[in-house]
Amino acid sequence: MPMPADHPGGVDLGDGHHLWFTSWAPDRDLNPQFADRPDIDRAGFIYRHRVPGGADWREGGGMLDVPGVRDLMPDRAIWQVESWEPLTLAPSLLCRVCGSHGFIRGGRWLPA
Repeated sequence: MPMPADHPGGVDLGDGHHLWFTSWAPDRDLNPQFADRPDIDRAGFIYRHRVPGGADWREGGGMLDVPGVRDLMPDRAIWQVESWEPLTLAPSLLCRVCGSHGFIRGGRWLPA
């Protein structure tokens, strides 16, 4: 099931695809190595979609190319934010489980 529509940061992309932004804000008492790094409100995303032709849901995620993320996670794939409003990301998203593949352009899911 997708997260509720009122979940913070939620974007209904249409066609059974949903996206939520994630933040990065460590507990600096437990992680003093991050004491000098600022919190990042939109550091990444969680993406949920229906399996093509089915009722099951799949979930994945990624990191966004915003200040601070590359320094924190240099070995992770990172998506470019071409536009926040309406949301446009590059490159495409591919589910390695079910094969769903498409683009987020103008706040909508566009199948590849």
